[in-house]
Amino acid sequence: MLHQADINVSIVCQNSLAKEGLRRILTEDQFEVCNLFEDVSPLLADDADTYHLDKDGIILFEMTGQNVDQQVSAIREKYPTCKLVLLTNAFEFDAMIDVFRAGADGYIIKDIECQSLIESLKLVALGEKILPSQLVKHLPLRSAMSSAPQTDGSEMLDSLSEREIETLRCLIMGYPNKVIAYRLDISEATVKVHVKAILRKLGVQNRTQAAIWAVNHGLDANAACATLAAETPEDAPVEEDEFAAPQPMNANA
Repeated sequence: MLHQADINVSIVCQNSLAKEGLRRILTEDQFEVCNLFEDVSPLLADDADTYHLDKDGIILFEMTGQNVDQQVSAIREKYPTCKLVLLTNAFEFDAMIDVFRAGADGYIIKDIECQSLIESLKLVALGEKILPSQLVKHLPLRSAMSSAPQTDGSEMLDSLSEREIETLRCLIMGYPNKVIAYRLDISEATVKVHVKAILRKLGVQNRTQAAIWAVNHGLDANAACATLAAETPEDAPVEEDEFAAPQPMNANA
């Protein structure tokens, strides 16, 4: 089992005050902050091995300047097993897609609550992809924009079973398997079977790509959310705060 103290984090942030704030927030929750950088150049230098990055650690990277996706790609190539999480001032759909395609594992808006940030990083350490809750606000617009090209996409959606569609909608929301299992009242093992079937039928490599494919092809997650909310008992435990800190989803990561 992964313990909090096992999570190794390197922070890349230009602002010294923000960088120190992040360090304190994480170390108070027993994350180990092993490196503090102003930019990514030390990570990509020939002597970068001297920083002793944990092969399964997290690189928390502030999005600044241009060509961020290229920097993400370069970091991903040099550290293929590290988890790469981007911090950004504002949500930009296309920028989010670009960094996930480049190999990011998370995309987090800076106005996130401290505890939500911590829970998000824990999910990343466990292998989940993290996307911001702001994405949900863009889904209706994206659905309308992608309503025209419904040829191959509509046929692929038709190939999915009703339960696989429900699972795919949960992937758009960024829910981990435990939350999907609870919401759909099925076992986690069954969720894994549905996810594997979805990846195979859509021809994508992972759940993040599946979620972004679904958004781009007009699948509306809100319908599922409304149905699930109506079916959830009032005294049922609420996972949103625990798991959906960023209300995760992805494109090619």
